[in-house]
Amino acid sequence: MDVFLVDLMAVFAVAVSLGIVFRYFGLPSLVGQVLAGFLIGISGFIGTQNILIMHMLGSLGVTLLLFLVGLEMNFREIKNTGKVVFKMFLIQTTLLGFLYFVFSAFVLRLGTTPAILLSLALTFSSTIVVVKMLSETKDLSSFAGRLSLGLLLLQDLMAIFVLVLLPGFSQGFEINGLLSLLFKIFALFLCINVAGHFLITKIEKYLVKTSEDLVLLSLVWFSLSVYFSVNVLHLTPEIGGILAGISLSTSWGHYQIMSKVKTLRDIFLTVFFVLLGLEIGVGSVDWILVLELTLLAVLVKFVVTEISALWSGLPGKVAFSISINTTQFSEFSIIVLSFGLTSDLWGNSLVTAVTVASLFSMILSTIFIGRSAMLYKSLSSKAPRFFKGKGLGLSGGEILTNHVVLLGGDRTGRSILSSLKKNGERVLVVDFNPDVVSKLKESGGDAISADASDPDILDIANMAKAKMIISTIKDINDSLSLLAEIKQAGIKVPTIVDAETATQAAELYAAGASYVIFPHFVSGLHLGQLMKKFEKDITIIEKYRNKQSDVLKEVYEGEF
Repeated sequence: MDVFLVDLMAVFAVAVSLGIVFRYFGLPSLVGQVLAGFLIGISGFIGTQNILIMHMLGSLGVTLLLFLVGLEMNFREIKNTGKVVFKMFLIQTTLLGFLYFVFSAFVLRLGTTPAILLSLALTFSSTIVVVKMLSETKDLSSFAGRLSLGLLLLQDLMAIFVLVLLPGFSQGFEINGLLSLLFKIFALFLCINVAGHFLITKIEKYLVKTSEDLVLLSLVWFSLSVYFSVNVLHLTPEIGGILAGISLSTSWGHYQIMSKVKTLRDIFLTVFFVLLGLEIGVGSVDWILVLELTLLAVLVKFVVTEISALWSGLPGKVAFSISINTTQFSEFSIIVLSFGLTSDLWGNSLVTAVTVASLFSMILSTIFIGRSAMLYKSLSSKAPRFFKGKGLGLSGGEILTNHVVLLGGDRTGRSILSSLKKNGERVLVVDFNPDVVSKLKESGGDAISADASDPDILDIANMAKAKMIISTIKDINDSLSLLAEIKQAGIKVPTIVDAETATQAAELYAAGASYVIFPHFVSGLHLGQLMKKFEKDITIIEKYRNKQSDVLKEVYEGEF
């Protein structure tokens, strides 16, 4: 067996082992994988020739990762999160771009063109890191999680645009060259998307019979797209890779492809993070510059994104979560820096410093994301003016009494709201999603946009004069905080909260909850009663289904 393959297997084994160890101690696995690369780099375990081969493998891995990023792009995230994502993106990109340009031009002494390119590259945040961490913390489908994904999607689209224009940066943007480049991109986009959406999807639907063939076909399509991008249109392989993914993102076999390539994705992610650590171990590093860049990634990005989110009308806790989620440089940043090196826009020392800073920012970001709720609680109590955004009050300033306060108007809250309205109850919905609040107000309902964990919500929602308080909040810490605030304020209104486990239910009862909604328990009771009725009437399931369909059409209008 080739010596390189043996070395590669050894490197992979060390990286995976350290990743498992770090995960055991509550740290992200990528920290261990990067540490493995660093140790391998300083030990000299791999020769220079093998390092070059690993970089080639890493380049293939990055292209494949971009294919997967494109495959995972869900443009409905932008539609679902509304105009607030666009507003936040524009504010954040403008402010960050300006600050990073000033740093590039006056601190790094770069020329105008390199400074523009670097400032754009540094605005990107890592979709891979954020998706991975939000998946682990089970916050991917939360409102803040969906807003973060919408923002990252817009950044990825801008990154694709930058990758498209990369050749023009080294050529000085001559008008003829730029027009030729734009024509090539349009041709590539048209060919890949037309073929992907029509030809490949038809093949998937009518010719492919097994999931294995489906995955292999997607990889063939990826390879052909990269080949066409590089050898026919003379563009970068990354452009072909991500456009191939986008073209399959709405295909019939999209979810099956994703489920099958996750392992392959994790393998290349491991190699990618090992190479980041290897960069530190094999080269000299300007640690002062690394510190400055890390502060730009973590502190400056956090402050600018927080301001952007608050200016976009988001509540404090949501703004904080999005800001924490974006406190890192992206894989795109490193790709752009590598291109700038080959085009002599800057030196190797800057590439190394950005790579190391990207690594540190990713590590710090994963730690912060995992402790987001704790950090918000601490910082918002010390600086409420900055971290707590104002909610939108009731139209006309009406103060309700003898009403039901419903914390959370989406998903579970929707069905609860529908049932309460049928019973003739006056319901005030408190939700941090402005879109949910707007829809409720448009339909004539009472709603305010605010963070349910904010102590001021007791007065805003007039909970002391309410008939009942119902919370569909999934976060156990937020529920416990709400119960503590209600108890401290001396409010005697019956309070119903949500729990995911029996342990949480016991803890919430101990904290003063009047009743705990336990979905798994309720589902079991419902199915038990259904089975009893089924023994006497075999048509009961069909009756329940028809009744459920009518309710779903009413409650989830346009979605069911």
